[in-house]
Amino acid sequence: MGMLRSNVPNQLLADALPVLNALIYDEYEKYPDYLSKVFRMESTGQWGEQSLSMAGIKAAVQKNEGEDVAFDQPIEGFSRTILPVTYAIAVSFSEELIEDDRLNMVQDTYRSLGLGMYQTRQIVGFNIYNNGFTDTGPDGSSLFNATHTMIGGHTYGNRPSTDIALSVAGLREMEIDLMRQVNHRNINISVMPATIAYPPELKQTAQELVGSPDRPDTPNRSINVRYQAYEQVCTPFLTSTTAWFAMTVPSQHQVKFLDRLAPQTETWQDKASGDVNTKIRSRFTASYGDYIGTWGTTG
Repeated sequence: MGMLRSNVPNQLLADALPVLNALIYDEYEKYPDYLSKVFRMESTGQWGEQSLSMAGIKAAVQKNEGEDVAFDQPIEGFSRTILPVTYAIAVSFSEELIEDDRLNMVQDTYRSLGLGMYQTRQIVGFNIYNNGFTDTGPDGSSLFNATHTMIGGHTYGNRPSTDIALSVAGLREMEIDLMRQVNHRNINISVMPATIAYPPELKQTAQELVGSPDRPDTPNRSINVRYQAYEQVCTPFLTSTTAWFAMTVPSQHQVKFLDRLAPQTETWQDKASGDVNTKIRSRFTASYGDYIGTWGTTG
C-alpha cells in the first residue's frame, strides 16, 4: 500500500524545522556587526551588572630624605546599574502550510525573524551614540559633553566647545582632545583614537580624509598623515546625518554592549490546532560607565 498523506506531516515537520531554524541564524549573521567595532562586548550570567567609577591614586609627589612617604586613597565616584532587557518576536504557521511545502513563504518569514533581531540589537546599541548629546549619564552629563565633572573635582570635555564637521580640522581637533584626555585624578592617560564612526551621508568625506594617500584639502602633492590611520565604521544606525564619533580600542573605553542571552530560537507545535510556532529571543542592553576614551560632535 502506498504512503498515506496522514502519515507524512510529522516527518515533514521533523525534516523542515531544523532547516528553517538554521535560516534564522544565517540571516542574522549575514549582515555586518557594527556593534563590536564601537562597543566593549561583554556577557553576564547575572540579573544585571553594576558599574562604579573610581578615581585612583594621584600622581607621585617628591619625597625628601628623611620625610615620611605621602599616602593617598582612591575616591569612589559614579555608579550605574545595568539591567538587560528582553526582546522577542514570534511567528506561527498552520501545519497544512508547512505540509504543502510552500516553503518559499515560510523560508522568507523565518529569515525575517533573524533580520528583525539583528535590527533591534543594532538600534539599541547605537542609540547610546544617537542620544549621547542629550541623555544623562552617571556623572550627570551627557556622554558627549564639553564639561564633564570629574571625580577629582576638575572638569574635562570629550566634545568640542563648538561642534565641528568631519574635516581635516575636525580630525585634528578630535586627535588633540583625545590624546590630552585625563583620568579622574587629572593624570594624562595618553589614549589614542582608533576608530571613527559616521552615518552614510559622511562616507565620501571620510573616505577622502583617511582613505587617500594624498591630503584632501590641498591641490599640492602633500602626504596625508591620516591615510588609513583609523578603522572606519559607516553605519545607517547612526541617525544624525552630520554627527560623527571617535573612540579608542574597545578595551580602553567603558561604552558596553552587555549580553545576558544571545539570540536564541525555540519552536513548538500547538497540540490542539497543530500550528507551528517559532520564537527568537534575546536579553541585552547597551550602556556606559564613563566617557573616557570616547569623543563626539554633532558636526
